[in-house]
Amino acid sequence: MKNLALQIRAALFLVVFFMLGIAAFIGRAYMTADDMILDEVESIQSLLDSMLNIAELGSDSPFDTESEPAFLSELIALENFRHIDIRIQSSSVDYPQVNAPASNSIDAPSWFIYMVYPEEDVHIRSFTQSNGDVISIYADPGDEIEVIWFQVQACIIGTLLFLMLMLIAVTFLTHRWLRNLNTMLEVLNNMEKGDFSRRIRNFSLPELSKIGDRINHLMGVLGASNSENERLTPKSIVVQESERRHLAQELHDSMGQPVSAIKAIAVSIADRSKDSDKISSDSAKNIEQIADSIYTSVRSMMTSLRPLVLDELGLNKALMQMVDDWNVHHEDTFCRLVIEEDYATLHEEQQINLYRIVQEALTNISKYAEAESVSITLSGNEIVTLLIADDGIGFEMKSVTKNMGMTGIQDRVILLQGEMQIDTKPGNGVLIQIEFPRVN
Repeated sequence: MKNLALQIRAALFLVVFFMLGIAAFIGRAYMTADDMILDEVESIQSLLDSMLNIAELGSDSPFDTESEPAFLSELIALENFRHIDIRIQSSSVDYPQVNAPASNSIDAPSWFIYMVYPEEDVHIRSFTQSNGDVISIYADPGDEIEVIWFQVQACIIGTLLFLMLMLIAVTFLTHRWLRNLNTMLEVLNNMEKGDFSRRIRNFSLPELSKIGDRINHLMGVLGASNSENERLTPKSIVVQESERRHLAQELHDSMGQPVSAIKAIAVSIADRSKDSDKISSDSAKNIEQIADSIYTSVRSMMTSLRPLVLDELGLNKALMQMVDDWNVHHEDTFCRLVIEEDYATLHEEQQINLYRIVQEALTNISKYAEAESVSITLSGNEIVTLLIADDGIGFEMKSVTKNMGMTGIQDRVILLQGEMQIDTKPGNGVLIQIEFPRVN
């Protein structure tokens, strides 16, 4: 029920409501049918005098169907009166004119007749003729049942017609109102995709108009915030890379050379004291090992901040070293790198952004993809194309979150003035295609 549309819910509510109304009316008719039939039976009592006179007319002679005596003619005519049921029990003659079941002649559905017809026939009077035939007079509720059914039928038809009109009205109104809600939904969907330019017009309903105004205000605020973020993001990435390069240089100058000097002094002490002072020699060797450990950590930090090989040997060698190191640390996944051109002459910012994109993509693959193989292809001259593909579990594009690293890649693609396409679905891996114009 919770997944049904508002139009269907309203229609079902009206149908159920009116069906309950029809059932209640039928139930009421059933409850009052006995009282109405009893009233009719009592009214029949006033006709007994005339019936007795007719009975006396033929009380001394048996029926003769061939000559049709006056008694039989009057008796058959009496059967045509409303609410009267005449039955003749005879051992010699069958009188179908009057012995047919009363319920057979009622103009109403059989289920309704079965529901309201009295369980026992209402017997009024019986007469025994001289020939042994027995005339019985019963109350016939058929006419009253027809009246009750006519009222029920009129109620059902009227209710169904009213229900039809209500369904048409509800469908028209809900469609008109939901059209406004669909407009809001389209605007929100565009906002989710990053389009903050659309606005919601004023609606005739004040409630929807207030919601539209709030959404328009939200779109304006988010649009301004998004524009500011788009303006600041490239600058922040440039500043970030500049700071990383500065920190790497600071680490190299302030830590690299002093640590190398400490190591050199430790080696000198160890050499001079290895024969005369074993304790000093062993301590110097320990200092040498500590210096190596510190230098390794410092070099790792510098590489993380700014890959030295990128500045020294260019993008091609830096990507090769990154992929080799990645393969060493990921034995269950193999990454194949193909570089078709020499990109050492690319602009410095393009090189570092390409390097960071590949770095971020490999980090995402190791975290989420569960892949066995990865391929990275860098090709093109005037227009550079970067393809990153894996055979992992893939994902639904709607489920992409900021924590999956795609935002950082997209930001750097914007800095490259390029375009990015992602082709993926659950179970089919991921293909990322990035294209941007080359700047030397």
